[in-house]
Amino acid sequence: MAGSILLGPVTFTSMLLLVYLLGLKELFELLQKRGLSIRWLRAIPGTLLLLLVYAVFQYKLSLLWFLLPPAIWLIAALRGGITLAGTLAFVWLALPLSSFLALGWMQGEGGFQYFLPLSVIVLIWINDTFAYLTGSLMGRHKMTPLLSPGKTWEGFIGGMLISLLAGWITWKLSGIATLWAWFGISMLVSVLGLGGDLFESGLKRTVKVKNSGELLPGHGGILDRFDSLLFVSPAVFILIMLIKLVR
Repeated sequence: MAGSILLGPVTFTSMLLLVYLLGLKELFELLQKRGLSIRWLRAIPGTLLLLLVYAVFQYKLSLLWFLLPPAIWLIAALRGGITLAGTLAFVWLALPLSSFLALGWMQGEGGFQYFLPLSVIVLIWINDTFAYLTGSLMGRHKMTPLLSPGKTWEGFIGGMLISLLAGWITWKLSGIATLWAWFGISMLVSVLGLGGDLFESGLKRTVKVKNSGELLPGHGGILDRFDSLLFVSPAVFILIMLIKLVR
């Protein structure tokens, strides 16, 4: 993922399309265990949205193009009924991944810049790593024994503190935005990253499976690896847009 961001918008878009489709496959397999019928046509609006994010920002097209994917999704929902599969495919997977992709054009007016999306995933990695280490070494108080027995309050606080430190280091090294903006991003990473993890854990527990898939040895599936990002990236995108508006 980091390499695809550094190589530019084409590889970044291609990687996120792959993540989206593989994540959809895992999501649909989980929902089929609940006896729900699945139609791969539900993937069309999300795929189109990711492609449009690249096209609109890279070639400076009209923002009105972004109305097309939700319109297609809404028409399909009205004709075939609102389904859990279709809603999660678009709202939980496509919109967050598209927000993450759009961060590549949020740094300035000079076209695609790798720094913001790369910083977000690095902060997620740092938060997850130190939350795990702190929880393993010092964890005593369980957060959610039913959803995620391994999560502790000590781990959560440890991950957040190190994330704030990492946000400060990022600000010092880059000089981009303000310190408070990076503290805000770090807080979103810690709080919403946990929310994304617990949401996916709840989804897996409804069908009584440990992992969403087995594609990534030691990690589980695509959804297991990207669950935090799916909650974090839309919030970071909104925060950055708000910062731009109040400047």
